[in-house]
Amino acid sequence: MLVSLGTLGADLALAGVKSLIPADEVIDAMGQIGRALPGTLRETGLGGLAVTPTGKALAEGIGM
Repeated sequence: MLVSLGTLGADLALAGVKSLIPADEVIDAMGQIGRALPGTLRETGLGGLAVTPTGKALAEGIGM
């Protein structure tokens, strides 16, 4: 996922897109939000689509 975000950022920069909020402030805000969320709402596999019947079956199919 981080690679795709880096690629997206590079594409935006090359396209001349200007951000009004500096990248370091955006990253800090994202970190604060991530730390504030309970584990079941983060990308932990403990909530969301991971706990649906299909999500569980897919996880079993790949040995998780």
